[in-house]
Amino acid sequence: MTDTAASGKLALLFPGHGAHEPRMLDGLIGNKKFDEYYAAIVDAVGYAPLEALERDPALINSHLLSTLLTMLASALSHLRFVEVEGRQPDYFAGYSIGEFTALHAAGCFDFAHLVSLVKIRSAIIDECTEKTPGAMLGVVGIGLAQVESVVDALQKDGEQIYISNFNCAGQYSLAGSKTGVKEALARLALLKPKRLLELPVAGAWHCPLLNEAQIRIAEHLHQCQWQLPKIPVIDNVTGELLADDVESIKEQLIKQVTAPVRWDTGIKTLIRLGCDNLVEVGYGNVLTKFGFFINRDASFTAYYGDERLEAAKV
Repeated sequence: MTDTAASGKLALLFPGHGAHEPRMLDGLIGNKKFDEYYAAIVDAVGYAPLEALERDPALINSHLLSTLLTMLASALSHLRFVEVEGRQPDYFAGYSIGEFTALHAAGCFDFAHLVSLVKIRSAIIDECTEKTPGAMLGVVGIGLAQVESVVDALQKDGEQIYISNFNCAGQYSLAGSKTGVKEALARLALLKPKRLLELPVAGAWHCPLLNEAQIRIAEHLHQCQWQLPKIPVIDNVTGELLADDVESIKEQLIKQVTAPVRWDTGIKTLIRLGCDNLVEVGYGNVLTKFGFFINRDASFTAYYGDERLEAAKV
């Protein structure tokens, strides 16, 4: 056992869509749960994705497949972390769709059910984005007030553009119509941010362009049978803990479809609750980087398989 158990409270963080590449599972294939969890994904997509990726690495750009493999990497890394450290965390949090992985880890439903939920949710969102195309952008290095000013001005001009992700101070994502994103890119560029780019996603996540998808997802979630989480989970919509009530949890996940992800608020909540050790489990270290800019007094590390990376070194 490491010194993790001797520290303050521990939170495990699950990444969302975007943390993926064709060989992202290489370090996890020997995990004792790999075959069982991987079989659930094979059943969902109708083919063996790892063999398919060997033939065509571009398949990793599939919205559903990349999300499912990201979740698989996170779920297996969580199990390995608990095995090595000898303890479960005090809290869970997941970024965007990663909140579903967090609820799985907290005992609400098994991995096969997680895969089924994500498959249905992705199909509904994909159908919605085909009917209502959208786009997203990321901006780094300017203040929230400046971003809000640009968004407010564009909305007054009739553009559909919204802040979709509050990642950390100076790092935000915007979502909206393609013309709204184009106009936002032009106006934000005048503020000379450190980084500004259109994101490689298939639609406008976490904004009102997904209102139709939200209604359909609500109908499905209300039919699901879940257990209460055994470990508290942070809510993306409010940045506070989810209520200890299954139907209330479902309502927040429904709101999450069109509401912005308040990740920075959620991390601050965990730190306020006594977490000084926050570990991102799964492939990549995006959340670890965010954490470094949210609170440098807390420890943020990325854990994948048996590897751990400090935030200051990412």
